[in-house]
Amino acid sequence: MKFEEFLKDFVPVVARKSKQLNKAYWILETTGSSDAADLKADLDTELRFLFNDPKIYEQLLAWEKEPHDPIAKRQINVLIRAFKQNQIPKQLLEEMAQKEAALAQSYANFRPELDGKKLSENEIRDILKNETDPEKRKKAWEASKQIGPILAPQILELVRLRNQSAKALGYSDYFQMQLDLQEVDSKWLLKTLDDLSEKSEKAYESVLSQIAQRQSQMFGTKELGPWSWSDPFCQEDPLDMKELDELVDGVDIAKASSDFYQNMGVDVGAILDRSDMYERSGKNQHAFCMNLDREGDVRTLNNVQPSIKWLETVLHELGHAIYELGFEKDLPWLLREPPHMIPTEAMALIAGRQAYRSQALKHLIGDQKEDLRNKADLSLRRRQLIFSRWVLVMTAFESELYRDPKQDLNQLWWKYVEKYQKIHKPENRENQFDWATKYHIGLAPVYYFSYLLGEMFASVIQECLIAECESSALNHPKAGEFLQKKLFGPGNRMSWSALVEHVTGKPLSSDAWVKEFAT
Repeated sequence: MKFEEFLKDFVPVVARKSKQLNKAYWILETTGSSDAADLKADLDTELRFLFNDPKIYEQLLAWEKEPHDPIAKRQINVLIRAFKQNQIPKQLLEEMAQKEAALAQSYANFRPELDGKKLSENEIRDILKNETDPEKRKKAWEASKQIGPILAPQILELVRLRNQSAKALGYSDYFQMQLDLQEVDSKWLLKTLDDLSEKSEKAYESVLSQIAQRQSQMFGTKELGPWSWSDPFCQEDPLDMKELDELVDGVDIAKASSDFYQNMGVDVGAILDRSDMYERSGKNQHAFCMNLDREGDVRTLNNVQPSIKWLETVLHELGHAIYELGFEKDLPWLLREPPHMIPTEAMALIAGRQAYRSQALKHLIGDQKEDLRNKADLSLRRRQLIFSRWVLVMTAFESELYRDPKQDLNQLWWKYVEKYQKIHKPENRENQFDWATKYHIGLAPVYYFSYLLGEMFASVIQECLIAECESSALNHPKAGEFLQKKLFGPGNRMSWSALVEHVTGKPLSSDAWVKEFAT
């Protein structure tokens, strides 16, 4: 059989099953339904089984050695990596699919309890943003960790299964396997993250000092714990957030975001029509973008509140969405996706930054509140430095989690929080499961580094926009045309690192990000 004949038979089957799975996943994340969880697990298993045939895998390896045009060679590469991770016993594939679906259902349905009342994640964040009593803040922070003991056993079982699958394929652990299958060199990754950390350390320490001084004034004490921050993981800028929320008073966040993208020359109306925008019981409390069929059904899930964070989030998720709709029309189905999450995160992140850029805010909320818009500019720099440290925590922890899941994981978690974020572990956190409260640990594994590499790429894109469009403005037709042609259009024609060079003319490094935020 020729490769082209194989594609003709194989791809329609995979496309159909993928669409069914994505629909079930959407229902699960928007309802928390146990029926949807069961269906998602079954369909996920069936899709994985399609990539399980060892004879097809061997044939792909043979085709890889033959001459093919670039599009065919890239499809072979994509398929080899998809098949490789599924060359394990079917029972193991099925068990992982079932446990991931159950874990997703647990996340969707859990609500922490505080003083006898169940709270949403938005409500916990509101307390951390507005409450001035340190003890009440501490209780809210501790409530946010209640999910840990519930999820930790499920996550550890998944870690065991994931490592089992990786070792069956010759890898030391699942973390290393995923880096390889994602075309990310582990030595380069660690060196790049260390380089960024070193070059921005002084800037971060300066921000941390500023935050500590302001928090001490706000709460009347120097004995501050992680609950003095505005989010449970200390990954966001805690200063001026309540005040910055005034920027979106009376603003229809969905409409403002839609108008912003319209100025880029992109209509996101159909995306928003399909999206699920507001919180309710049983629904995933996070945010994400989904391409259900690679045929145009792109939608986002949000839990919008009138806050600058949710303006940023809606812009961010729509950034993913326009990327997914921007692939060249003649690309084959297998290549209608980003080559990695790094470039699509870059687009989403540069879009989310607009919620904190004074000039962009003029178009989002109107030409008013100049003082607040200038404060947002300052907040953006702090946010970048703070978030960079959170990514370092997550990446280091995940690497160690999969290397040795039997170690004291909560101690390991706080070790990295103290090392990178320089936030001390509170008393009485021994024998807790704080590490398990972060959504990505269980359900988006070996992903978090993509955010920081995406931020680095976003800063280089920003430089390119200034050079190509003679403006740093994102909401401009020239910016839309540049991104469409250079970033979105190629889809998965090439590796993510080759795409970075295609867009920017140079390999990815931390230089532009450091110049923008750490000098």
